[in-house]
Amino acid sequence: MTVLQEIYNFWGITSKNIHNKEFTGYEPYYSQLDQFSKDTYEKDPETTICSVFDIYRTVNLVPIIYYTKDGILDAIKEFKQSSYNSVSKGRINLGNNKGQPLSRFLFPNMMTAEPKGRGHNSVRDRFYDDKKLKRAIRLCFEMREGNHLVYPTAIRRALELVTGENVQNFKPQNARAIVEDLCPVMWGNVYDYSCGYGGRLLGIGSSNMKYNYIGIEPNTETVKYLNFFNDCIDEAVGVRGTIVQSVSEEYQPTDIDLAFSSPPYFNLEKYSDEDTQCMVRYRTLDEWFSGYVEPTIENIYKGLNQDGIFATNIADYKTYGNKEYKVVDDWIQTSERIGFKHVGTIKMMLNTRPGVGNQKLAGREKYEGVYVFKK
Repeated sequence: MTVLQEIYNFWGITSKNIHNKEFTGYEPYYSQLDQFSKDTYEKDPETTICSVFDIYRTVNLVPIIYYTKDGILDAIKEFKQSSYNSVSKGRINLGNNKGQPLSRFLFPNMMTAEPKGRGHNSVRDRFYDDKKLKRAIRLCFEMREGNHLVYPTAIRRALELVTGENVQNFKPQNARAIVEDLCPVMWGNVYDYSCGYGGRLLGIGSSNMKYNYIGIEPNTETVKYLNFFNDCIDEAVGVRGTIVQSVSEEYQPTDIDLAFSSPPYFNLEKYSDEDTQCMVRYRTLDEWFSGYVEPTIENIYKGLNQDGIFATNIADYKTYGNKEYKVVDDWIQTSERIGFKHVGTIKMMLNTRPGVGNQKLAGREKYEGVYVFKK
């Protein structure tokens, strides 16, 4: 069985669902979905919600974008040609989410990861929960304006707002912008010490700088999908990275111009039960710093060229139950103790979550930092 067929099997896709190279499976029902407007909803909310619900249960596919093999290749080529926000004055403004649908489809195990100790509560889990799907449909009518109120993309976004956090993937557009800013070197060696779900692989592999990407990932299932994605990028745009199944606290890179990643935030997200996973290996924050963070940074320091750059996207965070973990200051101090100098921070601007409570964010910027170091 091919990797693509495995992915189709996970999502429940059969030949009857494939209507184009890029598809949702709901194409035959778009004309029906177009009939549901805000006016329709306001006249009879419950009947309208049930009618939309019935359509989604008829197809019963998670409302994301799916691809054929040709569709994957076309999407990679389109991504390479797309515009993106560059780093300007130490920040990246909000841009589009180009490339994210590819990762969402190609890495189905993103849907089995567990955010913030909540157990299985992915968009997929919420979609197959009747109550949560109906809540998402209601949100579409109450919070959206215009046409296509309950098309698949709108339903998927509403499901992300229903009860809980979502496992995140690094935006490929941001990855491309950050790497081109920090490593303006043709054919530069870029080391991604925590690959994740392919956002940096796509962003870096699509750059006109033709970087040599070396990525480390411990998760067996994720490595399988990374290798398939890597093959597709090579076929589409002629740039091939190197994927190594290992852990960054043990892997020693060499001749690196830029080391950049968004490493696991200790216990923020559970990706698998394998003994290579941070949440399994390290039971306390102190253990995580001594067992994962320090040796990872030491290996980067040894493998980085003298003028090379080390950068990390890390943030303080709270887990389910509002337990707070402060990691940024300790990460910077650990890096400096090993021999690095913190020379700057790139602000990646973030969207605020829609909702009543966000008046408190008025006039305030929401961002995550990419912390930049030199030897």
